[in-house]
Amino acid sequence: MDKNKFRFWCNAGKAFVQNYKYNGLVDELFDPRDVILTSQQFVGILDKNMKEIFEGDVIKGIYGLEGFEIIGEVQYSYDKCAYVVDWHYEISDIEIDSLEIVGNIMMDYMYDESGKLVKQLDLS
Repeated sequence: MDKNKFRFWCNAGKAFVQNYKYNGLVDELFDPRDVILTSQQFVGILDKNMKEIFEGDVIKGIYGLEGFEIIGEVQYSYDKCAYVVDWHYEISDIEIDSLEIVGNIMMDYMYDESGKLVKQLDLS
């Protein structure tokens, strides 16, 4: 399993680019003011259905000793030096056998005006 794996979202095509030839210069390749492709890195773990979890995935799972269910976007926190769910919950504290990908922030979910994660409406 390659932890240095990326996938790339093409905003113009509204899809993930398949078989992109990545040369290791993610930050230098894409100007944030004119993003053609958005990179999402593999976090190094699989969900309960053996799917690779990437940044930007929306996951649900049982959190910590309290045992409550959380759902949120996987993001990297530079403050915690760890992958987190919605900036609060370290992914390492979620029960591994409860982790499940339920969507992706690019295709399935968005944040509303109050900052709450909500499912996108299918307008097609």
